[in-house]
Amino acid sequence: MLIARRPLLAGFGLIGPGLACSSEPLLNEPGAEAPSFLLEDFQPKSARFEQKYGAEEFRGSVLLLPLFAAWCPNCVACAYLLNDLSAEWQAEGLNVRLMSINSIDGKSSRQKLIDACDFPLLQDTNEAKVWERLSGTKDDHYLYTPAGVLDVFFDYEGGERVDAFSEPGKARLRDAIIAAGG
Repeated sequence: MLIARRPLLAGFGLIGPGLACSSEPLLNEPGAEAPSFLLEDFQPKSARFEQKYGAEEFRGSVLLLPLFAAWCPNCVACAYLLNDLSAEWQAEGLNVRLMSINSIDGKSSRQKLIDACDFPLLQDTNEAKVWERLSGTKDDHYLYTPAGVLDVFFDYEGGERVDAFSEPGKARLRDAIIAAGG
């Protein structure tokens, strides 16, 4: 089940009026446009190393965007695994790209992610607050269509997790990529 994290009106337990009346989906709801942001790529193996860019860079391909915290062993293990899966998907001819955003508090541990993968790693900042804008937490994954529209939000805290460590989980993720246009 996909769960959107909406702020509640304090004391009343009601969704705030601006959110309840909006026809625009939240950034973590399917149908939402990928947010516009510019973050620096800290992955030396990336073609855009030390350049600032965002999700728009990947329009035309399905984009799998995990939120990682470099200090988190699970995130680093997932980066290793997604790196291998990405190579498999590319060999199969799937039109999918990966890009991760590292948490603000993961900046001092970035080398762990650099060592784990080849795909672009962007650093969130106190100014951009992309994680916050996405209403995201560690281990959340966003899957965007080639048009830059959110197709699936894998909400880790909500139980909708990317389980790339199991064969059924890998197959489910691959099927979601294909369904998104990959």
